[in-house]
Amino acid sequence: MRKNIVSWYIDRFESLRATAFQNSASYFHKYANLTEEESYAMARQIWNEINRPNLHENILPTRYRADLILKKGSEHFIKRVKVRKI
Repeated sequence: MRKNIVSWYIDRFESLRATAFQNSASYFHKYANLTEEESYAMARQIWNEINRPNLHENILPTRYRADLILKKGSEHFIKRVKVRKI
């Protein structure tokens, strides 16, 4: 899971840098003109400092309480759906 989600996040960051980040009103506009190398490094930093800790501290520990869990594959497509019976 970890490798897939990190790769997806970095690819998404790159895609947004080339599209949505170009909007000058966007909070993320500051990333629009990064080089490919700088963008990759920034995406890794954001993942490591914000997203990974959030995943491990807030999301994974509480998923047993979730009503619905989507398991995604390497291309971020849904592979399995788990629904909690109430």
